[in-house]
Amino acid sequence: MALPIASNNKQQRPSLQNSYLWNFLQARWHHSLGKTDDAIQKWVDLLNRESSKPRLKEVGYLIEIQALQEAREYLEQLVINSDEELAEINYLLAKCYIGQALLPQAKEKIEQAIKVKPQIAKYWDLLADCNLELGDWRDAIKALDNSMRAAPQNAETNYRLGMIYAFHEEYHEALRCFQGCCQLRPREFLYWEMKAEMHLLLEQLKDACSSYEKALRYGGTPDLAARLAYCYIQDGEIKKGIQYYKYTLKYEPDHYDSLSNLAAVYQNLGRSQEALVLLEQAKNIYPKDPILLNNLAFTLVHQGRTRKAAEYYREALELTPDHPLILYNLSVCLTRKGNWQESIELINKLLDIDPNHSAGWALLGNIYDQIDQSDVAIDCFNKALKLA
Repeated sequence: MALPIASNNKQQRPSLQNSYLWNFLQARWHHSLGKTDDAIQKWVDLLNRESSKPRLKEVGYLIEIQALQEAREYLEQLVINSDEELAEINYLLAKCYIGQALLPQAKEKIEQAIKVKPQIAKYWDLLADCNLELGDWRDAIKALDNSMRAAPQNAETNYRLGMIYAFHEEYHEALRCFQGCCQLRPREFLYWEMKAEMHLLLEQLKDACSSYEKALRYGGTPDLAARLAYCYIQDGEIKKGIQYYKYTLKYEPDHYDSLSNLAAVYQNLGRSQEALVLLEQAKNIYPKDPILLNNLAFTLVHQGRTRKAAEYYREALELTPDHPLILYNLSVCLTRKGNWQESIELINKLLDIDPNHSAGWALLGNIYDQIDQSDVAIDCFNKALKLA
């Protein structure tokens, strides 16, 4: 029987290091290690290899690491030479143009992609980006509305719409968007937080409290508790407000707003010593806040410590010399001490700033009445009552 002739030639296995998969994984590895230049070189090498299909995955990685020119050059050749996946090619090319601040070109390309495949949500999202960059926020909203129609379960698109409306002070529309976010992803605290913010801006305090509570329940920070406390105080639920301010201070003892606001609540309740303790703690954090110094002085006045209060008022005025409230409060403090002349000078400065300051005219009238200048006092009282 004849035997087959044996060949000395053996089939060579292709080298792993030259394979597409090896180089692709190498590129990803370099990227994960922060070796961006090496990753770019690997992906560009892959783009230069012959392929029956466009290498759009590699282009996506190049765009992600801001190798925009390399990605753009490849894509522009694809637009010329390929009819396959033209919508996706135009989408990626538009991303390159946006990254290079070529906004009109980007808008043109993404509109071409949408014309081919209007059902793709991310295309509408990119068109919204273009419109926002060009200052056309209403067109951006139209694009995002179309994105929502294409992907109605995408809460992030609703969130973007809400943020745009909120920035442009269309709070009812923003609230509608954030409500949609909460329905789609009811355990995301950020959505409840933004919903609460809109309720607060619309003076819907009970709804704001309810939304802030849910935000706090689903993982919000102690700062949310402080805002919830503020809402309860504004809505007249003082006990709950105090409870949430204490909650904030339990976890963040140096939470400045909570210290200041809780002190104001205590002061209004006549608990001036508790207010003073909180204000002194706040002063250790921000010793140069003129409003805090004003509030600290105000509390000291209510304790009868007018000399120390005057020191804080003067310190506050050094920081903001023309602040009407501090000028007025220091004048009241000095009047109680019988320091008439300095009080008159401060009130005159206040009235130069705000000629219609009724309380200032009334205080000036009282001073002149105390020093037996009744004619001048009557003129001041008339101006306070807007009769002169």
